[in-house]
Amino acid sequence: MGVKDWRKSTGRASLSHPSWHGRRKAVAIPSVMAVLMVLLVLLADCCYLYGASFRQGNRVHALTVLAVDYDGGAIGQAMSNSYHALQSQSFPTVHFHTASEYPDPSSVERAVCKGDYWGAVYTHQGASSRLSDALGNSAQTTYNPADTITFIYNQVRYPAIADSMLQSNLEVLIAASRSAYYQTAGGREALASLNTSDPFAASAYLNPIQASPWVISPTTQGSRVFYNTVGMVMPVLATFFSIMALNSVGTQTGFLAQARMRDVWLFRFVVGKLYTFLGGLVVTGFTWAFHESWVVDGGKFAKTWMIIWFYMDINWQIFDTLIGTFIPVHFAPFFVLTWVLMNIASTVFPLELAAGWYRVGYALPAHEIYTLLVQVWSGCVNKTYIALPVLFSYWLLGHVLSVFSIRKRCADAERLETITPPAEETPYFGGETEEIEDVNSQTYELRDAGWETDATRTREPSSSDRISIGTARERDEHKAELDVKQTRE
Repeated sequence: MGVKDWRKSTGRASLSHPSWHGRRKAVAIPSVMAVLMVLLVLLADCCYLYGASFRQGNRVHALTVLAVDYDGGAIGQAMSNSYHALQSQSFPTVHFHTASEYPDPSSVERAVCKGDYWGAVYTHQGASSRLSDALGNSAQTTYNPADTITFIYNQVRYPAIADSMLQSNLEVLIAASRSAYYQTAGGREALASLNTSDPFAASAYLNPIQASPWVISPTTQGSRVFYNTVGMVMPVLATFFSIMALNSVGTQTGFLAQARMRDVWLFRFVVGKLYTFLGGLVVTGFTWAFHESWVVDGGKFAKTWMIIWFYMDINWQIFDTLIGTFIPVHFAPFFVLTWVLMNIASTVFPLELAAGWYRVGYALPAHEIYTLLVQVWSGCVNKTYIALPVLFSYWLLGHVLSVFSIRKRCADAERLETITPPAEETPYFGGETEEIEDVNSQTYELRDAGWETDATRTREPSSSDRISIGTARERDEHKAELDVKQTRE
């Protein structure tokens, strides 16, 4: 059989063939519309995601910092003056409070840990007096500039923001306080009384103030940047793919169309709980595998596992309820992409740094899950009074609506099975069977008596049948030619 004959036998025609007249638009228009819809949804979703960081630098003032002056001298005055010089939209807002409101540094740390402030800074009691003694007392040979000002922040709470907008700006504030010290009355008096022949006094004057960090839950490992980004995406995607696989198996096996609805619901309920339970373990496992020097223990591992399990189960209920029932399968990618990117936009940066519209993120499960994780990892920022009501609303509503979703899913599967015609029986040749072995020693069975089926034995051979037989015969002829050639050689 020649190449031209083989092409004719496939029954396929070029798009220019008259048989495609009137049908080209039916192919072209839906294809173009599908592509345009994907691009438009991608554009809208990515604009929403990127908009979460739009002009973020102008909203740094939304991060509040507590300041307490326990010194009451020149150093405390220098810190206050330096903040007023730095105050802008691109600098955290510093709230000054008295020592009577926060009687000791531990109370300042608790205010940050509670989540009332993103960070804190305080001067050490007697810092100005120690500096004055070092500058005017030649007998003193030691001075510790780090024993002047301390700043506090919780590094596990949005690590990238904690380092770039809190730590760096607080260090700038303290560095500016050193320069501002020379402009205070105490600084001018120190210069007038400075014993320039004393190297220790000169060193103290040149470096009077140095930042001293107090980091809550140090989080320095490289994988920390994934906790509020990829770590929030993977559980959602893993849940979505599993739901799609479960739907496909249920349809192909007839389980959705033939089993009792109660059994279908119970089966999917059990599978969902087991899968999300194990999925939470996997996510927690690879998070812990790369924790490096991060100080975490078994208790935090178990709590993280339970939170991720809860997160995956919520997404399971959402996808199980909507996809393939109330949202057709061909629209599922649009919904899932939008759902994922909206959730990531609520966790990638603090909502205080985004435009007001993004406060809708407080109603999304990813944001509340991340706040629970921060609480577990650091023991701080207790926002359960917001997180738990939001999360349980999704969880409970999903379980209720899944009952109606199962009914619709089973009814749709039963209707599809009713209108789908049975598959044609496999044609075969009646009569004797001949085995033909090709070059690769594969066996083909041909029946040469005539084209028939078990049911009617009247159908004529189709083009695909002819292709199969023609191909087998060509293989046989080719093998025979090779054998003859080898024999001659």
